[in-house]
Amino acid sequence: MALGTTPAAVVRMVLARVAVLVGGGLILGALVNWWATQFTSALLYDLGPRDVPTMVGAALVLAATAGVSAWLPARRAARIDPASVLRDA
Repeated sequence: MALGTTPAAVVRMVLARVAVLVGGGLILGALVNWWATQFTSALLYDLGPRDVPTMVGAALVLAATAGVSAWLPARRAARIDPASVLRDA
C-alpha cells in the first residue's frame, strides 16, 4: 500500500496466494486419499472407501476454513497505515 495499491488489492493478493496453496493441497490430498483407500477400506463402517460426497464435503470444509483464516489477517494487513509501518521498521 505504501507504493500505491489499494487495500482491496492487498486482500485479493493474499487470498489468491492462499487459494493456490489450498487448491494444490486439495488436489494432492485427494490423490493420496484415492490411493490410500485400498489400505483403509477395512476400517470404514457403513461407508464406501471412495465415497465422493464425503470427500467433496471434507474438501469444502477445508477450503472454507482456509479462506476464513486467510481473510482475517489479510483484512487486518489492509487496514494498517503504511506510513506507520515504515516508521517503525
